[in-house]
Amino acid sequence: MSGAATANGLDLDFDLDLDLDAVLQGTRQAVEQAVELVRSLLEGPFRSWAKGDQSPVTEIDLAVDKLLGQLLPRVASAAWLSEETVDDPGRLQAALVWVVDPIDGTRSLIERSGQFCISVALCHQGAPLIGVVANPTTGERFYAAAGRGAWDENGRRLRVRATEASRPPRLLVSTRELARGLWNDLDGCAETEALSSLAYKLAKVARGDVDATMTPWTRAEWDAAAGDLLVREAGGSSVDIRGEPLRYNRSRPLFEGVVAGSPELLGRLATLRHELRSRKEKVLAQHTTRHATEAG
Repeated sequence: MSGAATANGLDLDFDLDLDLDAVLQGTRQAVEQAVELVRSLLEGPFRSWAKGDQSPVTEIDLAVDKLLGQLLPRVASAAWLSEETVDDPGRLQAALVWVVDPIDGTRSLIERSGQFCISVALCHQGAPLIGVVANPTTGERFYAAAGRGAWDENGRRLRVRATEASRPPRLLVSTRELARGLWNDLDGCAETEALSSLAYKLAKVARGDVDATMTPWTRAEWDAAAGDLLVREAGGSSVDIRGEPLRYNRSRPLFEGVVAGSPELLGRLATLRHELRSRKEKVLAQHTTRHATEAG
């Protein structure tokens, strides 16, 4: 495949021996096999436990990671970055890398609430080329290829919502952030709705279900990569909480927050971005002070 595409706000020239349409089709097929695996494992009980960083993981996360680790390299030979696989620094030397979250929204999976997704992206030189997000519970599918648009399971093209300046934008936000009061007292500058998975939030923004999504908290590349491409191919933009473009396959694969919506709306949300970033810093400072006091 030779040509140019626009991703992450940058024009990328590439010369790859890669059939983008075939890779998208192969990726979708691999994700469908992962969906069937999830559905079968959800028919019975499954184990869950806390990882070293205290985030939850289940045997379903690991089973999906293993399956996709077998299937996706057959679709395209690339390095690997996944939440559930030990990181290989060799990926930093690779032009192509699979960026995978086997289950984005593991807490929702454990609760069987249906707000979790499988998220798969193929990135080239820091930008997503292919993105697939699938919700095994609802049957929703979202997929995109750079320069070719974003689509749902019914073949309908996705478009971000055009937000009227006369009304507050409707935002999907983190369930935990909403519960902690991070979004309280915003003087009507936004309407909020809680949803667990970032990949699912981004897909819903791309489909125009809501105006935007925003979080000031650290998010991983695998949370955002596929959904980021969906938003961009649907005519939107994705940035971190500072307003910087999202880039992938970095040595520290974490973003300081994620914001996505129409380009016009992201400009209007700049003040809210700064406010939420400030609130996050205050929460972190209080947390540090409390632990220092307890230690003393």
